[in-house]
Amino acid sequence: MTAETDSLPQRVKSFYERISREGKPAIDELPKLYSADVHFINPVVDERGLDLFTRQWVKALAEYKTFQFENVEVVGDDRMFTLTYTMSLKFAIGPVFHTAMMTDCHAKDGKVVFCRDYFDVVGSLVEPFPIISWIYKKVFGLVVA
Repeated sequence: MTAETDSLPQRVKSFYERISREGKPAIDELPKLYSADVHFINPVVDERGLDLFTRQWVKALAEYKTFQFENVEVVGDDRMFTLTYTMSLKFAIGPVFHTAMMTDCHAKDGKVVFCRDYFDVVGSLVEPFPIISWIYKKVFGLVVA
């Protein structure tokens, strides 16, 4: 299959892999994959529109010294699909943060119209610090389990 004939889930997966390798040049793919009115949600953002969605990607590429997606897997079809992956981020200083993520995508007319990222914000921030991470998991385990 070529990129033009791949399913939408495979093309989105390829975008994540491409952004990891190439950075900003991959941004040109967004209008081919996401609708002009895409609704994008994550634990810290709730926005609508391809322009704002694109700005989020550009901002991330500018802010992080490392911005990569690893072990990207996709399940679903051209109507609804889910990506799972590890996102690795590094600020100008400090450790690399590895975040287990899931992105839920809903599509219409061959483009993603709704996209929601799921991840543990606090757990991701403490992950590079073993003792703090252990405390977080213990406390969270007591509250939830």
